[in-house]
Amino acid sequence: MKKRILFIISDTGGGHRSAANAISAELGMDAECKMADLLRGSGLPGIRNAPEIYSYFSAGHIWLHNLLFRLSDSRFVMDLVSGLLYRMARPRIKKMVDEFGPDIVVVIHPLAVRPMCYHRDSTNAPWPVVTVVTDLVSVHASWITKEADLYLLPTCEAVEIAKNAGVSPDRIHLSGFPVHSRFLSTQPDRAAARQLLGIERNRFTVLITSGGAGGGRVKELVEELENECPECTLLVVTGRNAELRNRLSNRPAPNKNLRIYGFVDNMDLLMAACDIIVTKAGPGTIMEAATFARSLIITGAVGLQEAGNIDFVQSNNLGTYCPKRGDAGRESARLSSETRGVEKSVTNPEEKSQFAGTRNIAKILLELPGRTGKYPGPAG
Repeated sequence: MKKRILFIISDTGGGHRSAANAISAELGMDAECKMADLLRGSGLPGIRNAPEIYSYFSAGHIWLHNLLFRLSDSRFVMDLVSGLLYRMARPRIKKMVDEFGPDIVVVIHPLAVRPMCYHRDSTNAPWPVVTVVTDLVSVHASWITKEADLYLLPTCEAVEIAKNAGVSPDRIHLSGFPVHSRFLSTQPDRAAARQLLGIERNRFTVLITSGGAGGGRVKELVEELENECPECTLLVVTGRNAELRNRLSNRPAPNKNLRIYGFVDNMDLLMAACDIIVTKAGPGTIMEAATFARSLIITGAVGLQEAGNIDFVQSNNLGTYCPKRGDAGRESARLSSETRGVEKSVTNPEEKSQFAGTRNIAKILLELPGRTGKYPGPAG
């Protein structure tokens, strides 16, 4: 009988849903999966608007994001806030869960971990709460509670944070990051990918992306690249930021080497086609780029939540950090001159990134017993 797995997410950025989609795709026909946005579904003023609030933060109000991150980064605060959230949203959460009747609840959003544990305990539910953490290094206190049944963590740094927070070692598993199978399967080489996109096959190509919300200084980065690397093809993903897409599309002097995309479902093809990737320090993009061995130029982070990812990229030789204006353009020009004509694609699925853990996560979920069973662990 297929396991019924309920993924609890929220669309604050694109990473949580992308992670759930990656795991669901890997589970395939072996499980029946459903996704539910707990924050949106709570119906609570402010909380139900969390996706829009996150977009507001990431599109130029990082200071406010950082302030809230610092004020809430404690177990006491998160216990208090989560308890209030659960009491106010309990009827909607109960309906959300009862309509599906899960065997496992997989939480892939920090603000949903405690409420789902509270609901499990208050209803004496038989399903375990499995938390898949998608932050690589800067793991906020909202992710970590001793009440979760199992933690699937992407990095050794995240494992240490969970241990130091008092989570039992037998509930911690170093699983890797949930990268979609599209990035792990055999991909067309760079030339073939460019042909599929209809772009120049022999021109150095830069992918510029800034997450699902399309925040950051994308327009300025495009102008930097055009000045410093005028012969490059630029593939620009604006995400859900329609205003940004319109501004780039309606500039008075169109660039014939510029391709502008909105929210895409073919990021794997765009990464296969490019030589380098200019982006913020989002965990999903970092891990996806690693599967293609594409060098990253990190221009910044969405506040303290992503700050630790910058050191992660540098310490693992995944790319460079270029926070100052003009640096990304100059670094792109340097890489263009050094790597022109060099094919670095990783097309063998056995050679894919050491950080990708999707298959491992799916295997754990399929083999996971009920709450009274033994969980995988301890972590390495």
